[in-house]
Amino acid sequence: MLVLRCTRKLLDRVGPPVADPPASTTLLGDWYAKPFAIAQKRFILLVSAETRIAVVMPGRDVANLPRNFPDALAVVLARLGIPADAIQREVTASRDVVLATTDSRSLLGTLNDGASWLKFRQRDRSDVDVVAMSVSLCHSPSGALGFRFPADLARGLFGLESYRRALS
Repeated sequence: MLVLRCTRKLLDRVGPPVADPPASTTLLGDWYAKPFAIAQKRFILLVSAETRIAVVMPGRDVANLPRNFPDALAVVLARLGIPADAIQREVTASRDVVLATTDSRSLLGTLNDGASWLKFRQRDRSDVDVVAMSVSLCHSPSGALGFRFPADLARGLFGLESYRRALS
């Protein structure tokens, strides 16, 4: 079971939150989400509370965000080199979603920083690849993590060594 903690603006479009959500049973913990736009295109940025890895999704089908998120997560985890069996376990656990309000200013800051960085990076580009945008955020150091890389933390959580160590 996954707790999806959405900003008020996103909850207005996705659905009402539960008052007292249970704890997430996924390895990556709760996920925080906010909508953002680049030019005329809408997106949703989601960030794992445990590792700060990011998943960017198109913002067209917001009402189905809880149903569509696990498949988008699977693609990003595969690009980070997570083994298929571990991805399947995480995706299966993520299919049961509970909506909740955000409760961490630090994670809201990560969402805001990520959305701003993506807007800057994509400002002159006509092509939009949400998976590439997600992976680029996962390979960007996070101040909230002591300037470690979210991708490395995720790989460690799944029992793998970091990219930087694997490349050495």
